[in-house]
Amino acid sequence: MDMGRIQDFRGAILIISESALEDAWSQTKKELQNSASDSNVRSCLQSLRPTAVSSKDSGRHFVFELDSAELLNTALEHLKGPIQSRLASIVAAPVSVEFRMAVTARTRDNAWIRPQLSLDRFCEGKANRIALMAARNIAQKPGQVNPLFVYGETGTGKTHLINAIAHQVQANRDRARCVLIRIDEFRSHFATSLQKGKNLSLKNRYRRGDLLFIEDLHAIRGSSANIADELYFIFNSYYESGKQIVVTSDVPIKDLPIASRWLSRFLSGLQVKLELPDDSMRKAILKQKLLDTGISLNEKSVGILQRVKGTARDIESAVNRLYFLQTGGMELTTDLVQQQLEEFLSPTQHGPMDPAGILETVARVCNVSRDELLGNSRKMEIALPRHLAMYLAVHYSELNKSAVARFFRRTDHSTVIHAERKIAMKLEREPSFQHLFRQVCDELGINRG
Repeated sequence: MDMGRIQDFRGAILIISESALEDAWSQTKKELQNSASDSNVRSCLQSLRPTAVSSKDSGRHFVFELDSAELLNTALEHLKGPIQSRLASIVAAPVSVEFRMAVTARTRDNAWIRPQLSLDRFCEGKANRIALMAARNIAQKPGQVNPLFVYGETGTGKTHLINAIAHQVQANRDRARCVLIRIDEFRSHFATSLQKGKNLSLKNRYRRGDLLFIEDLHAIRGSSANIADELYFIFNSYYESGKQIVVTSDVPIKDLPIASRWLSRFLSGLQVKLELPDDSMRKAILKQKLLDTGISLNEKSVGILQRVKGTARDIESAVNRLYFLQTGGMELTTDLVQQQLEEFLSPTQHGPMDPAGILETVARVCNVSRDELLGNSRKMEIALPRHLAMYLAVHYSELNKSAVARFFRRTDHSTVIHAERKIAMKLEREPSFQHLFRQVCDELGINRG
């Protein structure tokens, strides 16, 4: 039997059993219900659930749970004092009382959802239009587009998108449970459940939801077969029940280290890619971030911010730095903005570029020599950078295709045309090459917006 120690008014030690404490609460509740004239207070008393009694100083600490914020406010306003004084009188010892919201399975499942990452704050553009259409569809009718697989580079908005879907579903269906699996956390939970022999607890934790969100599925690479199997069984339990599944990854499905049994499931749904934002979308993201933070900037400072390179995350970091400076009492002058954001900014190239500079930059970034680029080797690690340099020379120097061919020591301009087509195709289809292209452009100071 759990026993509690308290001190009476004469200094002697008294032992009060758990049942005696329960009797004290039952008597207190009855007395207060008989004396309460307000129906809301009586209803609140009826809803109070004592969940813990623990030692605190020389008295007892009672904890009561309630299911709604309205009941919690009523208890704090009208019941804390009366309950505390009556319990103290019955047990003849100091008593403290705490009220709190009950932690239900639904609130635990939805605790990861950040309201600020909503659909309203997700800036739409060519880079994400299809993914956003799918998200809106799912938010209104979960299970219609199932599963939804969203992939793209870090910073393209995958985390925002799954938060936005879950937030809107919760707004539409208050009782919906949105379960999130982050792969790194899942590995840790799986290992802990094995050590403690609580595998059933793990299954119940992740299978009880109405919607399943899996973030960063590409991170499953290197996990044990048991972890991959358990994740698939959870995934499949939602799929077979017709419950909505949304999965994010840095790479497309074909590049994932998963068994073939996943593929038929994914192929029955929709795979969409999130691209890096173009210039107009970056401006829209910037405008939203400035509105969210309430920062006021002059036209020149806004122009500086519009030169922030990279992803939406980079823009957010830049704006957050300015917000921190402003809340610290600093005036956001144009010079200060320029100085503080230097690391975020992409230098703007004015006028045509020197083809020699293009050649040197590509050679350095791709870790090949200038002579190799001007030579005749057909090895992929040399031919591809050569094609890239030709492409950039055609688009950003004053040379026409024939002049570019002569500069690169080719016999005629057909080689340059071939290089241009090959690079254009890779830019359209291959994320890894898109990353290399952006890196070279940033080194050259080319504004790709």
